[in-house]
Amino acid sequence: MDFAPDADNIIEEFRRQDAGADRKLYDRFYHALCYYAEGIVQQRQEAEDTVVESFIKLFGKRKDFQNMAQVRAFLYTSTRNACIDFLRKQKRREQSRLELAFLADQSALNDETDLVNAEVLAALFREIQHLPPQCGEVFKLLFFQQLSTEQAAEQLQISPKTVLNQKGKAIQLLRKAFLQKGLLSALAILVVLDHPLRLN
Repeated sequence: MDFAPDADNIIEEFRRQDAGADRKLYDRFYHALCYYAEGIVQQRQEAEDTVVESFIKLFGKRKDFQNMAQVRAFLYTSTRNACIDFLRKQKRREQSRLELAFLADQSALNDETDLVNAEVLAALFREIQHLPPQCGEVFKLLFFQQLSTEQAAEQLQISPKTVLNQKGKAIQLLRKAFLQKGLLSALAILVVLDHPLRLN
């Protein structure tokens, strides 16, 4: 996977214990890792906790990393292993044991597909942060929290018509951003935005 031109500088600063570099790495990988972990454990809070623990491990080994690819590989491997450990400890019913066996037997190709899917979703999260505030709030309520137009309007204290207008504006802005940045995989997500995104 290609990384931003500033990747080498970020890693150099990260190795020097620069707090700003720590934050940049966190922002770059956090959402994708959470999506990836949640797909394994099926529990959002556990997924988020697991990802935080992976970052803590990363920060404790900062001198071991020479480039962004190594950081990415460590975070995903650490998160995946922790998720599998969690499933083992839960000793869930037969279905969960089957899921665990499936995870243990995943091929490298399937793992890479999961990572790509997670990072495509992370690109969506990053672009949402650039939306106008009301657009972003409407988008998250409709597609992540899966609220109805009326529920979103009530929560934001705006009219349902305004919700629909902001929804359309958000999709238009995201589509434009993805086209400009060549994020064709992320652009494909917008094809199904008239249906709730199911993250759990």
